[in-house]
Amino acid sequence: NNAGDDGFDLSTKIKNQSSISPDTDHGEISSIREEKKHSISSVIGKKYDLQTNQVRECLRPRKISVSEHSCQALPTPIINLGFPKMGSSSAHAFFGCGGLTSMHYRCNYAKACAECIRESIEAGEPPFSRCDKADAYTQIDANTKPDYSFPQIEYLENIVLGVKKATFLLPFRNMENWYKSVREWHAMKMRLARSNITGLPQGKGKTLKELSDWFCWHVERVRDIVKRNPGHVLVEYDIEDPSTGDFMGELFGIGSNCWGQANTNTQLHPELNGTSISIPWVVKNRRGPRNEVLFTESNEKEINNEIKTNAPTLTPTQSLDYSDSCFRARSDTIPTSLYNKLPRPIINLGFPKMGTTSIHAFFGCGNYSSMHYQCSPTYACGECMRRSVEEDLPPFAKCDHAPAEVYAQIDYYDTKNILHYLPQTELLEEIVHGYPNATFLLTFRSMDKWYDSVRNW
Repeated sequence: NNAGDDGFDLSTKIKNQSSISPDTDHGEISSIREEKKHSISSVIGKKYDLQTNQVRECLRPRKISVSEHSCQALPTPIINLGFPKMGSSSAHAFFGCGGLTSMHYRCNYAKACAECIRESIEAGEPPFSRCDKADAYTQIDANTKPDYSFPQIEYLENIVLGVKKATFLLPFRNMENWYKSVREWHAMKMRLARSNITGLPQGKGKTLKELSDWFCWHVERVRDIVKRNPGHVLVEYDIEDPSTGDFMGELFGIGSNCWGQANTNTQLHPELNGTSISIPWVVKNRRGPRNEVLFTESNEKEINNEIKTNAPTLTPTQSLDYSDSCFRARSDTIPTSLYNKLPRPIINLGFPKMGTTSIHAFFGCGNYSSMHYQCSPTYACGECMRRSVEEDLPPFAKCDHAPAEVYAQIDYYDTKNILHYLPQTELLEEIVHGYPNATFLLTFRSMDKWYDSVRNW
């Protein structure tokens, strides 16, 4: 890439400097050559030297890119033009916490955002016309076959020109940290290298330098096209900057406590706490969707004791200490803005013998379509989930023709291999990444009682 930092072609820039003629003496020739050498090295060094990442303009967010006038009423939709593993889940959680509708990876039940954007543009329609309407689209790229799909690259002009007024997000982070995340996240580095993406030819993207140069190219392209279309606003921010929560909160009028690091690789980044929403389970009805009796007098007392409070009092024993927070449900983790409009599907990530049948009956009583253990006439939920992931599909893709609103129990007993298979542990990252707009349930009960139930079932 010969482009200099000022946007002019580097070869033209050097050519237009003082030229060498036959009449030029050796001293002047030497001076001119040194000037050219210095000019080339200063441009290349500023832009490509990995030792000076901190001073490369294309690797730093410009907070002044948002004018004071624009801050008063940022237009919607909000569209993230950044790359994967650059805080898209955090942005999704942030806007959801602030009461905005947000799409992340999937723009409806059936399709990834990248797919419906491509279909819209190919049909000559506005880029999001075939996607579900939302205030924010926080991840639009997708791992689609055969290549990784990047609408923010391949259809950048269509998106910028096809949406009348939008707020575009351009997130940044330390390149070395990003490279580690890409390398460790489900073979993403390998998938990028084998794809044929504009700006990153097939076979490229294996090294820190190649990915950094690609990122720089994208940043400069986004800055240029948004600058040429003043109806839009470009928001640049560093996801690793401690002040980003305050900056985003003030910019969008959302509490800064809504900002956090979600969907992080905790093994790679133990310093980051992934954000989550946990819903304490409460059975409010005693009859199922067909008015059948669900509980008998013999177990009614036990059930009432189990659901008496959202955070049951746990009695320590001599061998185990149950006072840790991991044994208690947190009842204050759901923002009030999400009440009565929690996203779907609703997926239970809890363990067996922790009220899965009660959850299934509860949602069925409320006229939700709910799956419990069996997700199709042929397969248990866990089995079809495993098959889906093995074929590089979303976890529930092969489970049923009509997606359910609730999956109350997804683990199952594998009679062939004589083992209990738990997708909520084995496929946890695939589930969360595949359904980022979901509501996840995490159920609790007395450990002594749970142990007795597991032992005697």
